Amino acid sequence: MTENLIYYNSRWHYALLTIGGLAFVAMGVWLILTAGKWGIGLVSIIFFGACAAVGTWQFFDTRPRLQITDQGILDRTLGVGLIPWADIMGAYVRSINQNNFICLHLYNEQEYISRLSPLKRKLASANEALGFTCLSVNLSGVNLNPEQLLEYILKQSAVAQLKPPDLPLN
Repeated sequence: MTENLIYYNSRWHYALLTIGGLAFVAMGVWLILTAGKWGIGLVSIIFFGACAAVGTWQFFDTRPRLQITDQGILDRTLGVGLIPWADIMGAYVRSINQNNFICLHLYNEQEYISRLSPLKRKLASANEALGFTCLSVNLSGVNLNPEQLLEYILKQSAVAQLKPPDLPLN
């Protein structure tokens, strides 16, 4: 591969999340003002307000979400940095509620998990209970075919396993 593949957040995905969140916030306000249902109204305002805030943040976030290079794969949402092709032992696609993930089996998984914050470590271990691996590339909000990406990851990983390690120059 001679060029990096760079993927950004799908602006449509996050625009819809923001609009949907704001609609439920409006419903929460309506419940409070017309029916006096403070409990459900406040819960709706807080939860869906947070969804709208995340959607707005992601809509305006112009940083690359996923980068695929000759060296490996970098998913900014994972927070572990670049994962070299040679560190990937295998992978598979897992979908939940129409959100696709590439689940990565890594040779030295603990090295990557140690880079995570304590909260992300707990979330990573919870992923296993859902049938994921600890480190999975989240493709929701990215316009990318998961099967094609999986095929590419497996191919690059296999090629990296066959290459001899770089020897230091003397």
